[in-house]
Amino acid sequence: MKRIEFNPDELTIIGSYQDSGETDAFRRLGFTTVPGGPKRKWPVTPRENFILRLQGKTPFWIPYSGVLNSDVRFFFPRMNEEFIVRHMIVDAEPRYNYVSNIMKSSWFDLEWEYVPAVGGATVRPGAPKVSDINHWEDEVSVPKIEDFDFEDCFNKNSGFLIKDKLNGSTIFTGFWERLISLMDVENAAIALIDDEQKPGVHRLFDQLADFYCEYIIKMQKTFNLDIFQIHDDWGHQRSTFFSASTAREMLMPYLKRVADCCHSLGIPLELHSCGKNEIMVPVYIESGVDMWCPQPINDIASLVKEYKASGLIFGVPEPFIPEDASNAQIREIAQQFVEYYKNYNIVAAFNAPPQLFIDSVYEFSRKAFLAFD
Repeated sequence: MKRIEFNPDELTIIGSYQDSGETDAFRRLGFTTVPGGPKRKWPVTPRENFILRLQGKTPFWIPYSGVLNSDVRFFFPRMNEEFIVRHMIVDAEPRYNYVSNIMKSSWFDLEWEYVPAVGGATVRPGAPKVSDINHWEDEVSVPKIEDFDFEDCFNKNSGFLIKDKLNGSTIFTGFWERLISLMDVENAAIALIDDEQKPGVHRLFDQLADFYCEYIIKMQKTFNLDIFQIHDDWGHQRSTFFSASTAREMLMPYLKRVADCCHSLGIPLELHSCGKNEIMVPVYIESGVDMWCPQPINDIASLVKEYKASGLIFGVPEPFIPEDASNAQIREIAQQFVEYYKNYNIVAAFNAPPQLFIDSVYEFSRKAFLAFD
């Protein structure tokens, strides 16, 4: 694609993308829908620009994978029951009529409790569904792909995805999070390192990997998705739940199967993994993960430098911007942000910085990336 000099007219709004249907989890951010965002006079579409980054090439500007007005069109259809019980539906259908924040899912017969203040749901601890991981098959079963009506889902959502954006979906409960939901966190952590319990964990993760891959294949072939994501929070505020060696033994083989499945379809895998997980980055890379958007508690500025050669893409949050910052100060912070990160494999994983900051990052990165052509 031919690169042209930056023109301020590129930031001119010429229209807007369709919002999603009403989504409970975004209400805490002040939005009843997930905003589609404005259309501007970009030299290429946000999708084309993002794909350049995913292919290891220099994009026209730093792609935006933030929470709002993202370059990614998130698609969480209610065909997947876990999107319903976790209040994370993002599709074309009318708002789901929730009557309670506590809902039971047929997936593993689990009861999820949604907490509006944090926009998330969890299984309340204290009464684990699986009492003995070596006999989990006697208490729960992995969902079957034939129970999903992909044709009906397509008919209800065929116009929802946006061709100009990167279209993606997710699996909200990965391997470790699934084990927690079934056993509670203390029991799950012990099961990962107890030699007598490891066989049961491996059997569960093996069947989960098969199911997740079947689901991804059907979703990608039905909706022609560009990227897939899996949620698996491996850490907490201070450290990880388990060691890197445990992750390599117990989790990596199955995460790698999911990554390999995505790659066989020609799409990348993003791992959403909250926590202070710096020691896990080599495991992510060995697993074949293509992108990780870490929380700010990680030393992201150092990580992007240390693992530049790996090809792993990091999502970088916005830096601190004082509430009383002048326009000139906001632009200076944006320029410093671009100057530092322009040489690294990153996307912008901003939350809700001032629009001037977002526009300035676009402008400065457009100008900086011309030199990389």
